[in-house]
Amino acid sequence: MADDYGRWMAAWLALLRTHARLWDQLEASLRRDHGLSIARYDVLTHVEMAGGALRLSELASSIVLSPSGLSKLVDRMEASALIQRVPDPDDARTTFATITPRGRSLVKKARRSHHELLQQTFGDALDDRDVADLVRIMGRIGASIPDH
Repeated sequence: MADDYGRWMAAWLALLRTHARLWDQLEASLRRDHGLSIARYDVLTHVEMAGGALRLSELASSIVLSPSGLSKLVDRMEASALIQRVPDPDDARTTFATITPRGRSLVKKARRSHHELLQQTFGDALDDRDVADLVRIMGRIGASIPDH
């Protein structure tokens, strides 16, 4: 309904602006302090949290990149010795992304400062009720978005 736009438009614009500002701050901090983009940090975090190896197909469904974008990113991360591709010995169609010692060390250092910045800019701004409300609201919005 076109008549209903005014009811939620201010909230939508606030969400977009806040997300963009927070994303820019997080990206700048990761690049400045660790030489990582958020995309690289995201890949390293997912692989490290999966025990050091993750199927590329699972990684692709976990991060916000197209399959070709992920492939190019993994190529660059391999060239930087942060991760490596390892074929699945049980299934020739499957490849794992495995984290290297350099990648593991970097993501652990980056995680500390990344979480400190998130605490300062996100966590400190919200009380427990705000957090519960935000989780509830984002859950409702997420549930209204169809899966592809």
